[in-house]
Amino acid sequence: MFKQVKKRLTFLYTISLLCLLFLFIGILYFLISHEINQKQVDEVNGYFSKEKMDFMEDLYEKKHRGVEYDPNRTIFYYVYNQEGNLRYGKEVFQNLVGQIKKTEGNSSIKRMEWGKKHLLLVKKTLVINGVLYGFVVLGMDITGEEHVIQNITWTLVGMTLFFSLLFAYLGYYFAGQAMIPIKRAFLKQEKFVSDASHELRTPLSIFYGSLDLMQREEKLSAYGLEVLADARAEAELMNQLINNLLFLARSDKKELPLRLENVNLSELLENTCKRFSRRKAESIALITNIQKGIYLRCDELKIQQLISILLDNAFRYTVDGKIIVSLDTRNERLIITIEDTGCGISSTDLPHIFDRFYRADLSREKGGTGLGLSIAKSIVDAHGGKISASSIEGEGSKFIVFFSREK
Repeated sequence: MFKQVKKRLTFLYTISLLCLLFLFIGILYFLISHEINQKQVDEVNGYFSKEKMDFMEDLYEKKHRGVEYDPNRTIFYYVYNQEGNLRYGKEVFQNLVGQIKKTEGNSSIKRMEWGKKHLLLVKKTLVINGVLYGFVVLGMDITGEEHVIQNITWTLVGMTLFFSLLFAYLGYYFAGQAMIPIKRAFLKQEKFVSDASHELRTPLSIFYGSLDLMQREEKLSAYGLEVLADARAEAELMNQLINNLLFLARSDKKELPLRLENVNLSELLENTCKRFSRRKAESIALITNIQKGIYLRCDELKIQQLISILLDNAFRYTVDGKIIVSLDTRNERLIITIEDTGCGISSTDLPHIFDRFYRADLSREKGGTGLGLSIAKSIVDAHGGKISASSIEGEGSKFIVFFSREK
């Protein structure tokens, strides 16, 4: 149990840290890339502002025609007239002009890949006194900057994964250290419950014997016999409580003995329902929808105890109405459903009904020790099944038990 809690805490801690680190990387990547990209665009825009008049001259200069190749340039450009015809340009990569698609609009910024190169392209219009003469496509090689951004990103991702593993290990270790005092206290409580339950059996047996001897006395008055009957009823309640505590103590230690055999679950459920139907109130209708011939590999006595707890719970809190018991198979699972039309359970109490000694509101005070549903859940867990409960206050409750056919 403690190992599962420690693993769950470590997993939640690591996932939370991983999400925060990846969020940090995403924000950092956005800020770095935005800053670098903005500087690149500003550099191209600055070059355009500086050379704008030269670009105007290139439109009408007869000597400037075609494209010149100059690999030593930082910024390359292509000058187009109003009709979109290329007039002049200087490029750093041969035959690049054929790969540049003319974009619509007065100005635009885009990035493209050409081979292994990353390029920034900026389109600027040549306008003087409101008259459009043409446009220029300027560009620069940003391969180095892109590689820097990628290297920074992968470095941050690698560091994130490394530190996440490191923090997962440290979190697992420190979670274990933090749970040591909790584990000690739990084990002490567990040992106390187990020892106290065992030790109480002896004086309780003596108490039972003393009650039997006193009942044989002929001189006891009617009042004395009534007192003895009350004492025996309380002793039986105490004995039931001790047995329940011992059951839960063994379940906590994973020492709950199970005698597994193939049991006809249909017959077991029908027989248990018949036993309860003999002592039910006339105002309660017991309806069974039990599929025949369903077998389960289980401990028959434990499953019978489980069914008895759920049925007793249904009859205890149903004064007038019906109780429906069903058994069927669905998707390789056996499903036991016990539904009543009793007082129901409030939404506040519903999440806690399987807790030990938990008692719901006063409208459901009908005696008992508050351990029945805890024992039912322990039995289901021991058989690898699942139990769930749903309820609407004032309308009734439904308990569903799932078992796998393999069990």
